[in-house]
Amino acid sequence: MQIPSASFVLSLLAAAVLIGCENADSEKGVYWNGTPQKPAAQQSATTQQQSSTQQTSNQSSGTAAAPAGQAAAGDAVPFSSLRWSYGGASGSGAQPSAVAISGLSCSRSGLAFRYNTNLSAWGLSNDDAHALACFFVQKADGSWVGGKFDWISSSRTTRGFENIFGGYNGWSLAGVPNPCKAAFVIVDEGCKRRSNVITATWTR
Repeated sequence: MQIPSASFVLSLLAAAVLIGCENADSEKGVYWNGTPQKPAAQQSATTQQQSSTQQTSNQSSGTAAAPAGQAAAGDAVPFSSLRWSYGGASGSGAQPSAVAISGLSCSRSGLAFRYNTNLSAWGLSNDDAHALACFFVQKADGSWVGGKFDWISSSRTTRGFENIFGGYNGWSLAGVPNPCKAAFVIVDEGCKRRSNVITATWTR
């Protein structure tokens, strides 16, 4: 009988060891060819855990997952749609704050509203008129134009439109239908904070 050579024996031993390693490692989730896919149930659990973690993170940081372009909570129209064309100030970067208003009504000569939370939330006393009353009108093409037209305090829940009709700081009603949709928002003097946006129909 021919005795196998030493190299042949070593080859057989190496093959046996390799097969044993593959069998043992596959049971432990170690694969030689690529990364293994998790079982469907495990993938679902991981996805749910990630979703829950993201929700908790959003809640703790005060962020909301509202679709882009939609109005913020309490805004009757998206604040970003208001074009600050008149009035000499731009509150486009103002952020929602504790001041809250509601109940807008418009007559030909002015507006009235009510405070749910007044300007004391910004540290202003009852008669301190250091906030901007801002009015916007919707043009026939659907765009919103406007801006500051007066000063306002917590003691004032009405404002006249004399400045608007008088062309205050460029104010113009050109291209605005009658009646039209109107929006009102209050912004602090530094244009950093704002109330919610409320709307009404204005017939002039």
